[in-house]
This record gives sequence, C-alpha cells and structure tokens, in this order.
Amino acid sequence: MIKFSDFRTGWRQLLADPVYSAIVILGLSIAVASSYLILGLVADAMFPESKMAQPSRVVALDFKPNIPDRKIDWTGAAPFVLRDALHAAKAPVAASARALKTDISARVGEQVARIDMVFADAEVASMFGLASAAGDLQASLTRPDSVALTFEAAERLFGQRDVLGRQLAVNGKTVTVAALLPRQPGNSQLQFEALAPFNSILNGLPPEDREGWYALSGRVYATLAPGASAAQLGEIAQSIFDHSPVIREVPPGWIENGRKAAFLRAVPMDQLAFSGAGSGAKRLLYGALAAAALAMLALASVNYVNLTTVRTLARQREIGVRKSLGASPARLAGQLIGESMLVALLAGALGVLLAWLVAPAFGELLNYRFDNRLFTPAMLLSLLLGCVALGVVTGLYPARIALKINCAESLSGRSHSENAGGRWVRRAMTALQFAAAITLSAVAATIMWQSHFVRTLDLGFRSTGLLAVTLPATATPQSAAALRDVLARSPGIDGAAWSDEVPGRNPAGQNEAFTTGSNPAPVLIRMNAVDAAFFDVYKIGLLAGKITSGGTTVDANADKSVVLDRTAAKLLGFAQAEQALGANIKSADGKFARVVAVIDRVRQETAHAEAAAQLFYLNDGNFGAGAVLTLHTSDLPQARKAVQAAWQRLFPDDVVTMDTVDAYLAEHYKQDRMVGGLIAAASVMALLLASLGVYSLAAYTVRIKTREIVIRKLHGAGAGAIAGLLVREFGTLLVLGLVLGLPLAWLAGAQYLAGYVERAPVGGWPLLAAVLATALMATLAALRHTLAALGLRPVQALRG
Repeated sequence: MIKFSDFRTGWRQLLADPVYSAIVILGLSIAVASSYLILGLVADAMFPESKMAQPSRVVALDFKPNIPDRKIDWTGAAPFVLRDALHAAKAPVAASARALKTDISARVGEQVARIDMVFADAEVASMFGLASAAGDLQASLTRPDSVALTFEAAERLFGQRDVLGRQLAVNGKTVTVAALLPRQPGNSQLQFEALAPFNSILNGLPPEDREGWYALSGRVYATLAPGASAAQLGEIAQSIFDHSPVIREVPPGWIENGRKAAFLRAVPMDQLAFSGAGSGAKRLLYGALAAAALAMLALASVNYVNLTTVRTLARQREIGVRKSLGASPARLAGQLIGESMLVALLAGALGVLLAWLVAPAFGELLNYRFDNRLFTPAMLLSLLLGCVALGVVTGLYPARIALKINCAESLSGRSHSENAGGRWVRRAMTALQFAAAITLSAVAATIMWQSHFVRTLDLGFRSTGLLAVTLPATATPQSAAALRDVLARSPGIDGAAWSDEVPGRNPAGQNEAFTTGSNPAPVLIRMNAVDAAFFDVYKIGLLAGKITSGGTTVDANADKSVVLDRTAAKLLGFAQAEQALGANIKSADGKFARVVAVIDRVRQETAHAEAAAQLFYLNDGNFGAGAVLTLHTSDLPQARKAVQAAWQRLFPDDVVTMDTVDAYLAEHYKQDRMVGGLIAAASVMALLLASLGVYSLAAYTVRIKTREIVIRKLHGAGAGAIAGLLVREFGTLLVLGLVLGLPLAWLAGAQYLAGYVERAPVGGWPLLAAVLATALMATLAALRHTLAALGLRPVQALRG
C-alpha cells in the first residue's frame, strides 16, 4: 500500500542528498525524453493522415522496375497512365487521383518566391479530408486557372492571409487564388504550399511523362470500393501493366520465361510508413532510435536501482525502527516503491520539458515536423502511466532488500548487506551496461567510418569546387547560351559545362538497351546528354578517342556522337577502349550512334547499388529548360553572386536553383549520417549512464568492503593492493561486458555494411575504440570512490 506520506518522505530523502538526486533524476529524465520523442515518431507513423476518415481504405500505388542485373527498390511513384487504365479495367476503386509534386517560382508584384506545388485531381480532396478555411476548394481543383494556397504560403507571397481573388504569375501565366487551407499535418503524405488541378495551365509535364508506362513522376492514389482489398487492387494493377503496350517495347530478356518487366502493389495509407517505398530505411532509422531509447532507459533504471540499493542499506537503522514500531512488509514495500515512483514522476516531468526543448532540433535533424501531436493528452497520459510503471519496477528490488533487513541486527548496529545472489544480479546488470555502451559505440564508429568512406569514394569525376545551376522551365537555348557566356567571363570561374543532369544527383537516371553488330545481346546503359566541355570541367579521364565541340543535338535525326565509359565499352564487347572508337551502337528504338571516345569508369549510382554502364550523348547548343550549367570556381561565394546577378537579368520571374555538386551527392547519404549521428549520441549517453553505473557500484563496493579494506591496511597492504581490490571487481565486469558486447557490435556493424555495395575496410578498430572509450569512462567513474577507499581511516571505519 502506497500513501501520500511516502512521497513526502521520498522528497525529504532527495533533498537530503542532492548529488544522488541529481544523478538519478537527470539520468532517468534523459532516457524518458528520448523514449518520449521516439514514441511521438512511432505514433505519427502508425496513425497517419489524421484528417482521413478511413486511412486503411485509401491506397498508394508503388512501382518497382525489374531491370536485369540491376537492383532497384520500390519507388514511391507510379505511372500516371495507370489511373485511367484502372477505371477502364473496372477495377474496384471508388475514386482515384494523380498527384505531382514540384516546386515553382511564383511572382506577386515585385516579390518572387519558390513554393511547393502539388498538381492533383479533384478527388484528392475527399481522399485526404481536405477542407478549405476560406474560398471554394472544389473550384480551385477543377478550374485550370485557379490555385489553393496554405495560409503560410499566402503570407509569404502576399504578406497577408486575406488573398482570395488575388492573382500570382508562374512562368508568365496567371492563376487566381480560389481557396485557402491550413497547413497539412506533418505525418501526411500530401505536403504542399499550393494546390492546383492536374490539368492546370501551370502543369508543364510533357505528354510522354503523363502517358508513359515507365514514367514515374508522381503518385497515384485510390479509394478502395466496398469489399475490395489492397492486395486485390495490386494484382489488378500488375495485370494491367503486364498487358500494357510497353511490354512489346522492352528487350526480350526482360520478360522471357514469365519474367515481370516491373512490379506494382497497392499499400494502404496507414501502412505506408513501414511497408511502402523507402520503408526499409525508415524501419532502420526507427529501429535504431527505439533500440537506443530502450537501452538508455534500461541503463538509467539499472543505475537508479544500484544507487537506491546502496541508500537502502545505509538506512538500515531507520528501516529497523519502522519494523520495530509495527510497520508491515506491505507498508514498508509501499514506502520504498512510493519513493521510487516519486523519482520516476519527477524524471518524467523533467523529461517532458527536455523533449519540448529538444523537439525542434530533433525534428530538424530528422527533417520531420511534429506539429501538436507530441503533447496531446493521450501522449501525456501514456507518459504518466509509463513513469508509474517505471517507479514500481525500479522500486521492487530496493523493497526486497529492505524486507530482508533483520530488525534486531540493524538496531544493535550490525550492518546487513544483500546476499551473494543479489550482488551478482546487480553486477550482471552493470556488465550489461558495459555491453550496451560497447555495442553502441562500436556501431556508431562503424557507421561514421562508412559515411566518411562513401563521401570520399572515387566516382570517376571531380565534385569539389563545382557549382551546379539548374535552368527554369522558361529557359530557351538562347537565354541558356547568354547565361553561360556571362558566367564564363566572370572572375573566379574557369570552366562551364552543360548537361541534362548533375552527375549523381539522380541515382536511377534514364536507361536504354543498346546492341552492336558483334554483340546482338542488349546491354542496359544509363544515358545523359552533355557538351564537350563537360568532361574537362568534371575531370573525367579519357582512355581513347577525342572529345571536341560540335556534337549533334539530342533531337537530330542523324547519327549521334556518344562517349562510353569503360564499363559500357566492355559490356558491349570491346575488350580494349580503342576497339570501340568509330563503332556504331543501336538503341532499342532502332537509332544508331557513333562512339567517338571512351572514358574511365564513372559511377552515378550511390554506394548502395552496383555501378551502371554510362553513355553520354554529345550535344552542343541545344540546352534549355531544366538543363544544368556546372561552373568550376575557386571562389564559391563570388560565383554565387555572379549567378544571382546574371539570373536576375535573364530569368527575373524565377528563383535561382543552385548548389554545389558535393551537396547534391551528400544528400543521398543524409539518412545514413542521421542514423550515425543519433547512434553516436546514444553511445555517448550509454557511456555516461554506464559510468554512473560504475559510480554507484563503486560506492556500494567500498561500503561493503570498508572493514576488509581497513583490516588489509592494518596488515600492511599498500595503496596498490587496495586499488587492485577494486580494479579486480570492475575489471571482471568490464571483461564480461566485452564478451557480451563485442560479438553484438560486430554482428550489428556487419548487418549495416551489408546494405552497401561499396564498403569501407573497417577492420577491428571500431571495436578497439569502443573498448578503450568504455574502459576510460569506467576508470574515471570509479576514481572518486577508489581514492575514498585509499583514504579510509581505520579508527572511524572500525567504529562505524
């Protein structure tokens, strides 16, 4: 039985020993804050789309190309043509909608801003439970010259919220604001600042991307008809694709022996986070976060139990007096559990405060917006119940120790200590703390080393000192040429090159099958269009041939001049680079291209995938909308200023899109770095919590061995012998932690590296670094009590 007076007693105990109180409450509060933030993330993922009436009845279609010898994961997109095909096949859908997300430059007067735009069919409003706060949302999704804005976008563009009927210009076209909406919840799949019809006058998606079966530009959503299931709709979508016209166009090897050219599936919205495209990385992230949070909570709880056990033994006379005055076992256990509950509740309160303070930075690190769900009554109630349960669990062992204290012995001054079994349980918990710290530290070191390795991976082209500028949709070949001419003459810029994409920015890219006269078997090769200066600006090594300006345009009917990389040349049957020069290669559409040069191996894919064969069409003078101008400079700030100045003259209605090539490449590994940083932070916390565990165990060990230490001193034992007594105690636990932690660390590191094709030569140094870090922290944590043991005065110890 727990009484309110137990909380008052616990409060007095905390005030009497502020160092103890700070250690246990701070340790538990950090663990509680971490667990609370993780709980918020998981809750958002498990209960998405709060505005949807039935998230389980709305599905998103995923697409997975099945290209031979190419490992491609599920994509969070589907061909837009599938929407009409589903209705034509009378699929069991009550409604469907396409959604294309892009960013646009919008002009209002002299103000130009970039906003996130979604072009979608009108059915998306009912699917996602969208409702306008002002205006007519249905009109904004059906009239091609209308748009709906969020209040935040309206304030950014117009400087106010009352903007119904106002106009904004995009690419020289004017649309009218017909509706205003609140911002979407952070866990919604449909994130936008502006919403417009799919057939909007602003939607410049070309016909081939609207109607192509391999064109993956956006999402296709569907509401299931009554009685239909997501699996059933997925099978129908797969059958539609298997019988689509594109199957007659793919190479025979893609579909021989019943092979599928691509896979389709339908995923309910409430399962999309953990079962949809990209869910593997999300499960890895959330799993790492959950494991780290649980580890910290367990470590903090073990520390609390260890320190409270020491304090319980120090309160033997108080407990003996209470027993002699008639306190029942239930009453005594209730008191100690109540004191533990007080500590847990205080830690919970401080943990919520820490979570509130850290949530913005935590969300920014994960690129996630918590909105208001983090501090809802349900979340706070869950925290309260969790803290109560934590207090009960952590109070059971100290209560057990108190119940075993002999009343007569404690009142007569004879000390009681826990039995050997209890001591070994607490030693085992401390060893587990060491194991957790070693595992987390080693895994963090492995992840960070792999992250460094992929950043320095040889891609076959230079990336440092390069600034990539992407042209707007309004750009023409003439304005593009004018921009290049102006920037090429700017101080500090010593190279400029055109391409249709930043190398490595899009790991998938555009692929096509090619054959040669001597090698009729089709070879899938990645294609890009570049100018002759591209290879010099990116410092790509030339193996054979000569690359000069004057290549044909991409749209020319004549044979095109192409450059192959070493991988493509070998796959096409050319053992030596020189053998490929002058050869004609044939694409799947029957057009020929002539090889004019062979370059060294180029990797545009991430380190998670095999490097693909590369082909570059030489194209001079035909780059316009969407093309990329790459500048080499030794002064990036000055180059950015030059781009801004030239851009404002040539493209005044568009916001400039530019970044370094290094930044674009690093974006692919953002989540890997995020996981590494989080686990590194967790490993630091684990080390600190393990150190607190050593601290508490040292305090307990010195207490129960006080008389032994004094007697050894009286018999001539020196400082080394006394210190060795404690070192053996902690050394044994550290070795046990190594035995448990090192295999786990090795397995976890190997599992993480298995997701990469290009892996760092890690070796055993992360394990060694983790061991040294843990040993150092343990030594520092035990130092205070070791010094206290060396300074024990025999008279005081024997008298106590």
